[in-house]
Amino acid sequence: MTKTRAIALFVAVAGSLLYLTTVYFSPSKNWEDYNQAGLAAYGKKDYAEAEKQLAAALKEAEKFPLSDSRLTLSLNNLMEIYRVQAKYAEAEPYIKRSLEIAEKIYGPENPNVAAHLNNLAGNYRDRGMYLEAEPLSKRALDIWEKAFGRDNPLVIFALKNYADLLRKMDRDAEAESYEARLKPGQANHARVNREK
Repeated sequence: MTKTRAIALFVAVAGSLLYLTTVYFSPSKNWEDYNQAGLAAYGKKDYAEAEKQLAAALKEAEKFPLSDSRLTLSLNNLMEIYRVQAKYAEAEPYIKRSLEIAEKIYGPENPNVAAHLNNLAGNYRDRGMYLEAEPLSKRALDIWEKAFGRDNPLVIFALKNYADLLRKMDRDAEAESYEARLKPGQANHARVNREK
């Protein structure tokens, strides 16, 4: 066999193997692939496909350490899929797990923890579980206020949410005391939102 034929045969065999490998033995997906596919499906409002892909991303993320942001991101993405479909009970375990991880990583008084507390409080509020939501919402407000001061947008957001929750619980006097802490323009905005 000539050198040219040997090279041609090698190229033909290598090309055939490469083709077969890509067609029949495609590499397995990783977290990024599943996450991107899930977000694309979410963007198309194909929530069943988004849930499937994001659940696969979570399964991959379970292999990472707790401190890896992909784990909490996967939990939060699944929570959001359920939230937009008003499947609050299905979202709850993902929010709780995300909160638990944040508390382990950052400690109970960290502003990141307050974001997870706010999510869980919102989940309970949307389900009419006001007694469960109230201490979480208050704790989130307290953490953010201690970390950022009264004029921070997160604090204002939490303050409005807490006052609104108190009103839903027929605790108007308490709600008014929290709304009084808002600046005049912020207080009017809170009343407009409440009336909608």
